[in-house]
Amino acid sequence: MFREGIKPDSITILAVVQFLTSLSMVDKVKEAHGFSLRSGLLLGGTEPTLANALIDAYAKCGSMVFASKIFESLSRDRNVITCNSMISGYVANGLHDDAHLIFQSMPERDLTTWNLMVQVYTQNQFPDEALNLFHELQYHALKPDAMTIMSILPICSQKASLHMLRQCHGFAVRACFEDVHLKAALLDVYSKCGNINSAYKVYKSTPQRDLVVFTAMVGGYAMHGMGEEALGVFYHMLESGVKPDHVIITAILSACSHAGLINEGLMIFDSIEQVYHMKPSMEQYACIVDLLARGGRVKEAFTFVNQMPVAANANTWGTLLGACKTYHEVDIGRVVAGHLSKMEISDIGNYVVLSNLYAADARWDGVLETRRLMKMTNLKKPAGCSWIEVGRRKNVFVAGDYFHPNRNTIYNLLSTLDKQIKDLYKPP
Repeated sequence: MFREGIKPDSITILAVVQFLTSLSMVDKVKEAHGFSLRSGLLLGGTEPTLANALIDAYAKCGSMVFASKIFESLSRDRNVITCNSMISGYVANGLHDDAHLIFQSMPERDLTTWNLMVQVYTQNQFPDEALNLFHELQYHALKPDAMTIMSILPICSQKASLHMLRQCHGFAVRACFEDVHLKAALLDVYSKCGNINSAYKVYKSTPQRDLVVFTAMVGGYAMHGMGEEALGVFYHMLESGVKPDHVIITAILSACSHAGLINEGLMIFDSIEQVYHMKPSMEQYACIVDLLARGGRVKEAFTFVNQMPVAANANTWGTLLGACKTYHEVDIGRVVAGHLSKMEISDIGNYVVLSNLYAADARWDGVLETRRLMKMTNLKKPAGCSWIEVGRRKNVFVAGDYFHPNRNTIYNLLSTLDKQIKDLYKPP
């Protein structure tokens, strides 16, 4: 174009910027930005389309300083898209306070603006504020879309509220939202809220299933220890011609691990390189360690870790240490703990597992040494906490809470369950 003597205009630069954004080439974006300034394409009083594209480009490349400079230069020419681009960039880069400041200063807001701010509150785990915005946008005569509902859904899992989730699902049905990613999100949150049957109904009601939907269903079954069902969905996906990615393979390996399907899991792991020509990820290596360890094949899992082409991370070693305790592999456990102590010196959980491992084998010198190390590093175990919603009422449980009004009933039931689990899964 330059050789022909044709000078690029704002439309040309806009196309170039959008292309560079897709490749995350921030240095080239800066060149396009500089050319625009020298050519007078960003003068005040003009339509900020190109400036908006540059803000979006810098934001997606993680260069919020440059995005902010353009935004400040448009003090008189900003429109809703300009502000939305900045808010989106701040949200993507974790600068939620800055996003909130722009939101508060906007004289005009569209649905995208509200959706972005709902995401801000959701990501910061402020569910009440996010819900208030959801109601407020409707007060301003704006109709929520599929993205709005997807922004609200994480709150349902944060609150473990099946009631709220059903309200969101009902809203989506009444509004005739057919967005496949919304269906996948609903499916995922139903699974996280403990209702796998409703998750499956959403799956069955989605005729055009893509990789995201299949992944959500496999992940849901994995979460609930339903390995056979997860394999059924996975194989159905393969028959449908959908190629798996690392995410769904990790999910199906996790499902096999929790269901004790060792051979199936090993076959799928082997297919990563042999069939799909991908390199296994660290998460997938960890899944195989967990798969073997849960099945009592601790020595095989230990050998697998030592033969991995990449160094095992703390999560992988931690999984193996837990299995050593379960199956009384004290000597392997001591070696594993040595690796962990170099990687996670401040993780109290590893020391507790090692101490319990020694205690289960009556090696009291090991228990004393582990506790001495815990004292030296000034580690204390935080109290565990969980909660569940029953009948629209949230019930919170804290480990070691002896002041709960129903403590006797709770601890008697826990004792019974603990005994049943140990009897059912007693190692050979």
